[in-house]
Amino acid sequence: MNLQEICAKYRISDNYLNSKDDAFNITAASIDDLIGELNRINGTTTVIEKLERMKLFLQDVRNSTF
Repeated sequence: MNLQEICAKYRISDNYLNSKDDAFNITAASIDDLIGELNRINGTTTVIEKLERMKLFLQDVRNSTF
């Protein structure tokens, strides 16, 4: 599946998804939004911690070298 097909599938403007790095950034920003919403409604710490860990994982993968 190419990036244009992924944009169509997930209803993301192809202006925002030009590379795999963009996908990581979009996902990390979405996770931040979810964490903020959970904090506002007193979400469980476990869920918040898992989302934060997932975000950090994505950032580490994006910044990794081979």
